[in-house]
Amino acid sequence: MKKRDFKLIKKWIEKESQHVLNGRIFRYHKKRRTSPQDDKEGNFDVIECFPWVNVLAFDEAGKLILVEQYRHGVDDLTLEIPGGAVNHGEDVKLSAQRELLEETGYSSDEWHFLGNVQANPAFMTNDCSTFLAMNCKKTSDQKLDPMEEIDIHLVTLDSFKDKIKRGEIKHSLVIAAYALYSFWKNP
Repeated sequence: MKKRDFKLIKKWIEKESQHVLNGRIFRYHKKRRTSPQDDKEGNFDVIECFPWVNVLAFDEAGKLILVEQYRHGVDDLTLEIPGGAVNHGEDVKLSAQRELLEETGYSSDEWHFLGNVQANPAFMTNDCSTFLAMNCKKTSDQKLDPMEEIDIHLVTLDSFKDKIKRGEIKHSLVIAAYALYSFWKNP
């Protein structure tokens, strides 16, 4: 068998960055970058977002706490786990605890960090940190943002897996959170 030469890929060099737009939840930049391999040059769209958190939260009966809400991007209702943006300067675990309480009214004293995933590294800058909250208790009413409308669903883990298999849950970060949980549960 012949030995094959592999080209080592290197980080591209930024030649120019133009700030195009400040949105409420992101900043849009146009970047001009050059490959150090062969000097090819191109323009790239980059969305700078706040970091995100997701929470796989189980109540005291072992039911998974899901949130149903309308999502403008897909113009449809989605079934997800609680989560949201990390506020500037906020610790990610505190953000996860805040999001769980605000969206569901549940809180927990038992937290585990499951891991980070990149939201979409092709054009987004942020990570999503996933946490596991066990033995959650209903401790308050929801404290929703002005434009949020969220219904809470309590489901078994098997029902959650079935909803993923049937395509009822399609949110990639929710499915990634389940994968991280599976790795944590069965190392």
